[in-house]
Amino acid sequence: MEPNAVTFFVPGKPEPQGSARAFVVKGKPVVTSDNPEVKSWRGVVTTAASTAMGGRPPEPDGPVTVHIVFVMPRPKSHPKTRKLPHTKKPDLDKLVRAVFDGLTAVVFRDDSQVTTVISTKHYAMEGEAPGAQVMVLLPPEKGSPP
Repeated sequence: MEPNAVTFFVPGKPEPQGSARAFVVKGKPVVTSDNPEVKSWRGVVTTAASTAMGGRPPEPDGPVTVHIVFVMPRPKSHPKTRKLPHTKKPDLDKLVRAVFDGLTAVVFRDDSQVTTVISTKHYAMEGEAPGAQVMVLLPPEKGSPP
């Protein structure tokens, strides 16, 4: 049985999922993120994923594999002709968490369904746009031929 693949590109500067901070203001709990840009990035991820799903409902309960290639903006000081790994912040796991939050309830019901993650990050090559290339392998549709 072949899994269903959903593939799409998310344009823009990948943003990490920061740590949530909670505190009380005038007797009411307030939760904030230490990265205010992540909300916008997650929205772009959700929009790209929704378009790629084409109106199909999220995977309700099966195992999911996610491949993500993060293309980070290249500093002007870096050579343009070599593919260089991105060894600075943001951390890869925080980038992945932000993408997962954008995919939840759109591609899969909950990110606990993700059983395999393959992710990398590198600086953009000349002419390559920053963003994230995402491929999600969903379980085969019920009733599909073996």
